[in-house]
Amino acid sequence: MEKEEFEKLFERYVRNELSEQELEQLMQAVKKDQYDVFLKDEIYTSLKEDEVSDFMDEQRAEIILNTILSESKSESKLVPLHPQKRNRKKTFRILFAAAGIAVLAAISSTFLFKSTPETPLKDVQQTPTEESALIAFSGKQLIHLPDGSTVLLNDNSSLEYNKNSFDDKTREVTLTGEAFFDIQRNEKKAFIVHTGKVQTKVLGTAFNINARKSSAAIEVTVARGKVQVGDAEKVYGVITPNQQIKVEKNTLAYQQSNINATAVTQWKNNYLILDDISMDQAVALISEKYKVKIQLNENIKNCRITASFLNDEDLDHILKVVCSVMEINYHYTDSGAVVIDGKGC
Repeated sequence: MEKEEFEKLFERYVRNELSEQELEQLMQAVKKDQYDVFLKDEIYTSLKEDEVSDFMDEQRAEIILNTILSESKSESKLVPLHPQKRNRKKTFRILFAAAGIAVLAAISSTFLFKSTPETPLKDVQQTPTEESALIAFSGKQLIHLPDGSTVLLNDNSSLEYNKNSFDDKTREVTLTGEAFFDIQRNEKKAFIVHTGKVQTKVLGTAFNINARKSSAAIEVTVARGKVQVGDAEKVYGVITPNQQIKVEKNTLAYQQSNINATAVTQWKNNYLILDDISMDQAVALISEKYKVKIQLNENIKNCRITASFLNDEDLDHILKVVCSVMEINYHYTDSGAVVIDGKGC
């Protein structure tokens, strides 16, 4: 792709005017190194609009580009814009997600990386598979559904739903692979997960479904609430926390048993999800995961952040990204503790 064509596509992307085919062209172009200078200049220009120093603009532009865009050229991807019209500066806040980090800090009027207590933009990464109403997701990621429910999708898994019918009379999705669901309660609209012939029906709860193609059975495990499992003809059973129903795919034979839900959902502990939470909460999660003491400046505790780390990144990587998002800094004490300090939001 010629540079002039890339720049035109990029400008139309910022204005949310790209077709799906054009968006795909832009995504493929972003994976190449040849446009990094242009993208860095765009980031730098946006930072300049926020009236911070030239030195910090250049430094932050370099961090943003290296950390978010160039982390993995083979997997980096553009995040489709939300349908609302946004000005150029706000648009940059949801431009890129790199493999391993989906940093979508939705904050203040500052470019991509400064958090405020205000409600942030949602970081749903959705890719329409065709021009129809079908919305599909694949690969490990945190998904925000229109009803406020969230789905943590495991690797080699996919989820889809019809945007025209979802949240109408019912809320229905189709899963291949494995996912952990945290469903917003709605007694008038059941939430149904289709996995082959098996249907998992809930009103509001948290549960795990393992329906990988390589497995001969579908396993539904409840972490919170109550879940009904069955097919189009009958109900196999209703299970509660630490219970599981296992259904053979071919025969639909099933059995219910007591099980440790924490052990079943151990896979998601490798992920670090900071989903619109305060820095105080984020530090607690980081501290627990990496078994390290973290001291946080009082000015920063209530600032909010949204970020997803899905590739078992090391502690320094996490701290580097979080601190660049918040425009703060960190250092280690002689005892090995981490101190995070800065002006705050």
